[in-house]
Order: sequence, then C-alpha cells, then structure tokens
Amino acid sequence: MAETVARIQRRIGPIAGITLLVIGAVAAEAYAVGNGLSYREVIVAFAALIGGIVVFGRAWGIRFGFVLWALTLALGYRTLQYTPDLTIHPSEILLWLLFFSILAHRELVAITRISFPIWMWALVPFCVLAWWPLIAGDARWDQMLNEFRAFLLLVPLMIVGPVVLQRERYWRYLLLAFFFASTWIAFMGVIEYWFPEITKLFPSFMSQPNPVTTADGFSRAQFSFWGGATATFVCVLALPSAIPLAKWWPNWFHRAAIAAAAALQIVAIYIGGYRSIWLLVLIQVLIACLLGIRKGGAAVAFLCLTVALIGYQFIPKTSERAFSGIAALRGRPIDSSAMDRLDRAVGAWDQAFHYPFGSGWSSAGWVHSDFLQVAVNLGIIAGLIFLGGYIYTLLRLTRRLLPHLREGEHGDLGFALLLSFVAAGGLLTMEGVEVLPQFVLPVWFVWVLVEVWLRQTPDLLTVKAHVTTFNPNQFSQFDYPAV
Repeated sequence: MAETVARIQRRIGPIAGITLLVIGAVAAEAYAVGNGLSYREVIVAFAALIGGIVVFGRAWGIRFGFVLWALTLALGYRTLQYTPDLTIHPSEILLWLLFFSILAHRELVAITRISFPIWMWALVPFCVLAWWPLIAGDARWDQMLNEFRAFLLLVPLMIVGPVVLQRERYWRYLLLAFFFASTWIAFMGVIEYWFPEITKLFPSFMSQPNPVTTADGFSRAQFSFWGGATATFVCVLALPSAIPLAKWWPNWFHRAAIAAAAALQIVAIYIGGYRSIWLLVLIQVLIACLLGIRKGGAAVAFLCLTVALIGYQFIPKTSERAFSGIAALRGRPIDSSAMDRLDRAVGAWDQAFHYPFGSGWSSAGWVHSDFLQVAVNLGIIAGLIFLGGYIYTLLRLTRRLLPHLREGEHGDLGFALLLSFVAAGGLLTMEGVEVLPQFVLPVWFVWVLVEVWLRQTPDLLTVKAHVTTFNPNQFSQFDYPAV
C-alpha cells in the first residue's frame, strides 16, 4: 500500500509542477495586460513559481527546483533591499526553501550521503566569535549579517547539492541551466555593448548601457541588465561546462550551439575588461592544453585565441589594458583602480597583524581578496583554515582526476570542474566575492559540485593498489540510488 501511494505521489509531482507553471503564466499575462511589468514583478512571479514547484512537487519538485535555482544566478543585482547595508537575493530565498523542503522529506536525507568538509567545521568557532563587536555595540548588525550569511549560504548548498545530484541526468540538467544562465548574461551584455539602443525595448531592465572608457583607454561593457561587469564572474565559472555538455549532447547542431554559446561568453569576458578574469581564462586555457588535449583543450585554446585576435582588432587600447594588468601583478600599479586595490590589501595585512584574532564581521570592508578578508574579520588562523580548505580541495580534485583522464572514465565532468574550481580560487584571491550573495553563490555552487563529484567518483589510485584485477567499468561515479 505504501509503495502504491509513493508511486502515485511521484507521478503527481511533475503534473503538479507543470500545472503551476501554466497557471502562473496565465496569471502573469493577465497582470501584465492590466498593469504592465517591471523587473520586480517578474522576479516575484518567477520566484513564486519555483517556490510552488518545490513545495508541491515533492522529490521531483526539489530536483527541478534546484535546476531552476541555477537560472536565478542570471538575475544579478535584482535584489530586495531590507536595509541600506543588507539586500536579499531571490537565489538565497529559493535556496533556503529547497533546504527546508528537503528536511521535510526524511527519505531524501536518508538515502543521501551528506557531510561537510572538515575546514567548514574548523571555521565554525571563528564565525561565532566574530560577532563580538555587535555585543560591544561597535558595529551594525546588518553589515555583519551581510558577510556572515555569505558563508552560511554554503550550508544549504552542501545539503541540496548531494540530494539532487544522484544520477548523471541531474548533473546534465543542472550544468545546462548554469551554462544557459551564463550565456544569457553574456548575450545581454554583448547586445547592449554594440547596440545600446536596445534599452528602449527593456527600459525597466536595463539602464546606462553605453561602454565606459577606463584610464588606459579601454572601452568596458556595462552589463547593465545584470548590474555591472562583475557579471563576467559567472561566465568564467560556467564556461568550462561546455566540455561535458558537448560530450553529453554529441549531435553536431547541439555542439554547434554549445560552441557558439562558449564563444559568446568569451566575448563577454573580453569586453568586461576585468584583467583578473582575463588572467583566469588564460590559466584555464593553459591547463586545458596541458592536461586535456584529448578533452578539447586545443579547441578551447583556438576559440579563445580567435576571440582575442578579433577583439584586438575591433576594441581599441586592448594592449594597454593588458600591460596595466601585468604592472599590477608585479606590484607596480599604474592606474587608480589597481593602486586602490593595492592600498586595500596593504591596509588589510596591517590590520590582520595588529589584530591577529580578528576584528569581527565586516570590519575589513571590501579587500578584493576573500582569503585576506577572512583573516582580517575572523583572525589569521581562520584565514589560513579557509585558504587551506581551498588548497586541500584543489589537490584532492587534481589527484582524483588525473587517473580518470588517463583511463578515459568520467574525465570530462571532472576536468570541467577543475577548470571552474581554479577560476573560483582566482575570484576568491583577486576579487573578493563574500560581500554580495550574487557574487558568492556561483563560487559556492562550483565548490559544492566539486565536493559532490569527489564523493561520487572512485579513487582509481587506491582501487588499483588493493585490487589485482581492475575493471573500470564496474565502477560508476553515479552509482547511487535514485531519489
């Protein structure tokens, strides 16, 4: 009897979700006809639809809701302001809804291996102690909460990710949604860069689309639809997903669409003008050529080189922009932006050494380096724990991936995650993402994907050391029960 009820519930879930989508679309159209639409109404309607699917769709709704959650990363600065120093992003609301919906379904937790990395446990006491300035009355609660929740959001992601990613097809849908969100960001940024008059069609969604000329003469895209050139943070994280997507959808027209979307994202990164992101793409290309020549490394390098040469011809002052970035890396900045970053870093170093046990949440400001910012806010030991957690995860990922590349098993997904995780480390080191949820959530998302992949993928080095006759086909990185 229980099995029959469960089977009926599984069948009703998708039907309920589709019904909610249809009802929501009809209601949105009726509202638009009578009152018109702004981006706030669209965000609220979209979030309400996803929330309804998650709540009423049971296990299917949670899985599908997480895929839709990945699309919300394209909303950018479309947030709800609670106080001047605290804004709420729709992504975090939906993430917590997914989290509590999973807790309400004990069977989902029971069949899923859920654990937290040791560095997260080690960081907990420092996160709690960093609230002491609030007790002393020396800080604003909303500023402190703004940075604290950046790390807190990693907790529901570490639970939702393993629950949803039970089988290969869930990986496909989730990465496709992430890649689509990044492609949409790139498309809107590129369109408004060369055709700024398009804002007349979407006045409520886009403003000030005209490129900004930097001190070195480079013409930077505004990405006004997303809210700023920081939109390219998402692009550099999602771009490597093209590798497994092309493997999963091998038809020529699928691969052509994926290649075009990847090229569009590279163009967006180029016109975004972030020199650190250019450097990260260069590092990704080098890794792709060194480790993944059979995994499409040559194609990736050729695509990036083609975009760079075209951009060099049509966008002036590209070389000056690159040279100013090289000067900043050498510690001799020649423009005000790089000088300001250097001053913030030096000031953060001084503050960390004067207050080695931390100055409390939000005390560092925006240092543009999360590892350094954590050292200032939570203490030097906490900063080292956070840095050590990233390095340890990167080493585990590299060690686990290399034999799979040689064996030709499960390499495409792991290889893409390695490239994305390297970019995540670059953002944590050179940009600083914990200040806003729209910055930190894509980075945490990649980190969680890496953790889940590591848990689901067998260690071939250990297996070969203990098994005389090894058959790689008897193992599967997706060898987990269905939800």
